[in-house]
Amino acid sequence: MPGLLNIHLDGVSLGDPGPAGIGLVLRPEGGSAQEFSEAIGPATGNQAEYRALLRALELTRELGHTLVHIRSDNPLLIRQMRGQFRVRDPLLRPLFREAWRLARGLEIRFSEIPREANRQADQLARQAALGEPFPARTPAEPAPEGSRREAVQRSAGGVLYKKEGSTLKVCLIAKRGGLVWALPKGRVNPGESPEEAALREILEETGHLAALGEPIDQIHYDFYWKENRTLYHKVVAFFLMPLVQEDAGPRDDEADAVAWFTLGEAWRRLSYLNEKRILRQAQGILRMAGA
Repeated sequence: MPGLLNIHLDGVSLGDPGPAGIGLVLRPEGGSAQEFSEAIGPATGNQAEYRALLRALELTRELGHTLVHIRSDNPLLIRQMRGQFRVRDPLLRPLFREAWRLARGLEIRFSEIPREANRQADQLARQAALGEPFPARTPAEPAPEGSRREAVQRSAGGVLYKKEGSTLKVCLIAKRGGLVWALPKGRVNPGESPEEAALREILEETGHLAALGEPIDQIHYDFYWKENRTLYHKVVAFFLMPLVQEDAGPRDDEADAVAWFTLGEAWRRLSYLNEKRILRQAQGILRMAGA
């Protein structure tokens, strides 16, 4: 069982509301630190802080931790999560409720820290809000030896769906013993297209055979892997995937469980906000198609 996970988080809005970004620094006890940043679109500063918290809780579950120490320089966020302040802003209430949903089963300590102790997370969030997650390097500036490298990771997956009578259902996979529910997806192999990868990953992770529907959207985020000093920009393409045949083949060991849910149930189960957005977009496409 993984030990304590320490997380510094910050959310930045350029305009309040305005373009916003989040930044996280994850330090597992006895492990390597990771950086995470993501542009989240227009938001207020407090909304960005809560979005950073939600991403922190998602990653905590994904990494299999149950003990987490969250540090932020935003006193409102910390005191609301401790129950010291009421959540009066109607824009923050759904984010607060989602945070407590993700916090179930976790032992969490919230600490308010000075701004100067949170500079790394602040810089990550600010660069994401500016649309420049990481400093650009021109070809004339060779990377110093031992400095971090940058790379792109591409993945693909889908919203696998079927109809049971008049009810539309989608397929989700569970990981970390059911702590995390997600859309099936995986890495695009060399020489493989995102469409081919999506079809393969659906079959491998769920055991179900799907057809390729229309593209839905992509999600983007960045993370830093300290062990190889590499900064990864992750791009995940999602497609609509109508079911062709259930249990068409054996599934791999990536998922602990595979299950079908109604759209409402799937939205509540999904652990990641960006995948909730993908599901909503898929629902809109299917509704327009009369499915």
